[in-house]
Amino acid sequence: MELGVTKRTILAAVYLLVQAALLVTASSRPDGVFAFRMFNESSTLSIDLFRRVRQGDGSLAVVPTNGTWQARDANGVVHTVRWSDRIQDPILGTLGRQVHAAYGVDAQLFRLQGALDDVVRSTPDDHETMALLARVDVVRNGHERFEKLLESARP
Repeated sequence: MELGVTKRTILAAVYLLVQAALLVTASSRPDGVFAFRMFNESSTLSIDLFRRVRQGDGSLAVVPTNGTWQARDANGVVHTVRWSDRIQDPILGTLGRQVHAAYGVDAQLFRLQGALDDVVRSTPDDHETMALLARVDVVRNGHERFEKLLESARP
């Protein structure tokens, strides 16, 4: 493909503007894509997974899970559902123990929210789970400790 000098100049200018925009807006994205960080965060997190289910009397209950649970489909047939069937990430797939928050806490919480939403939407054999919840124990850079609660969107 032969481009003239003017078209090559325009293409180069657009490319540089897009790159500059990515760099300038990097800190506003939760995963910090295109942001330069000289040192990695030394933060850790521990994820505990729960299900919100409707009980026989119609009330809602929060039930802990270790990543595997039994649930009924629309026809009442019981199926085994596994968190690890959908979530292959070694950080988000590790439940109940502390792991390094690669790419930072904000990025991992953003990805965990997406994972919760994905599992709820992508599990047609589970008509009992109203929502998935994650309780995340976070230690940011070895100092600040806090707990974050995340809830999936409705299925």
